[in-house]
Amino acid sequence: MSILVQEIREQPVNVELYFHQFFQSVVGAMPKVDPELLIKIMMLQTNLKKYVGPDIPHVNLYAYYKEGVDLHQKQEQGRDKYPIEVTTSKWGDGVIFSGLMSIKNVQTICSDPDIVKVTGKASPRHN
Repeated sequence: MSILVQEIREQPVNVELYFHQFFQSVVGAMPKVDPELLIKIMMLQTNLKKYVGPDIPHVNLYAYYKEGVDLHQKQEQGRDKYPIEVTTSKWGDGVIFSGLMSIKNVQTICSDPDIVKVTGKASPRHN
């Protein structure tokens, strides 16, 4: 083994630096969406492939829109486009998308230019 390879193996790897770079990449790719939610969806999607049943998680997205956007219209457009439950929030400040979603589905939903912020939850349970 060369001395250079031995020196590299002896130096501790800064995993935290790699994670920070990855986290910043996620933020940069989808700045309107909570990055922790995106990472959780990707982790669940990866882990669910190991089990029988759907390999995508159940996700609840709470999309906040620009002021003046007709939320009822966004709700109806979502119902027409996606095979998931779509409803306006009871507070009238956003639209909730709920169902089985892959990270690609989330990206598609969140690409609406009228959306200003997306939060939510992801779960491996499919009910």
